[in-house]
Amino acid sequence: MRYLILVLSILSCKKDNQIPEIVQGRKILIAFQNSKSVNYFSVDSQKLFFLFNSGDVPNAFIKINENEFYLINSGGFSGSPSIQKFNFLNSEVITYPLNNNYNPMFGVYSDGRLFITDFGKYYSENVLVFKDGQILDSIKTSKRPIDIQIMDSFLIVSTNGMKADYSYDTISKVFKISITSLKKLDSLKLFPGASNIGVYKDTIFIISTGIYNQTPSRIYKINKNFQKLDSLTISKNIYSFALNSDYLILGSWDGWIYILNHNLEKLDSLKVSNSINFICSFEDKFYITANGFSYNSNYLIIFKPFLKADSIKLSDEDLGVGPCIVF
Repeated sequence: MRYLILVLSILSCKKDNQIPEIVQGRKILIAFQNSKSVNYFSVDSQKLFFLFNSGDVPNAFIKINENEFYLINSGGFSGSPSIQKFNFLNSEVITYPLNNNYNPMFGVYSDGRLFITDFGKYYSENVLVFKDGQILDSIKTSKRPIDIQIMDSFLIVSTNGMKADYSYDTISKVFKISITSLKKLDSLKLFPGASNIGVYKDTIFIISTGIYNQTPSRIYKINKNFQKLDSLTISKNIYSFALNSDYLILGSWDGWIYILNHNLEKLDSLKVSNSINFICSFEDKFYITANGFSYNSNYLIIFKPFLKADSIKLSDEDLGVGPCIVF
């Protein structure tokens, strides 16, 4: 059932007109979760530049068009959640604080609306509908929504099955939702810990992370009619995932990177010394943010499968290297 939550959802908005240096050419945007900043790595100059200050725990970039994007700041369990909008043409940053009970995770943009999964500061089953600086509506799904993608005119939403007491259900779920009516159309039960989703043409790939150090991960291949086509079990707990037209790249918390094809055949794997935090893709390359915590540097790994990876040191400090996106 949908309901209106205008007053509680949005407290105020704030504009930041500080002008950063923006160089031309391809840019990989990276959010640092500990230092609460958004930076970009210039491919041409091979340098890292500051862009703007983020909110608490920046967790996802969502592209609006070639000049604008949203940044979702989850707030974690002790900070303040917010949504920020950045415009490259005038460097304007608009910050929209959210109700403190929210813990927004990921989002997709379609026709003026931002659809956001809400993990909940304490508990949530909702996907939030954000437009013009306000939460206008919500869609009830299941325990702890995580990731969200768009296929045709549908939202594909994963819920990881974590209960209010932080124990896990024996299953998790993925939902198919109409963008037009916001009605749930179908769902599938999955292995515990459903998380990252990837969509390529008429195929959905979804990771079930499993329960850390207790159960393995599983990746599912699902068609547009919501039928399971195949699955593959991976011994490590997978927390990051991206795909392009040829490959699926999976990353584990303890530094393993797996290369699969679209038939879920494991082609190769490699180990790095850092934790794999986020993966984004553009054309034939994958960009991996690797967190060194207090014992190693933060790195950006530029990776083309089966070729030598480039590792670029971002910082020696524990800045909490987070999500990325390519512009």
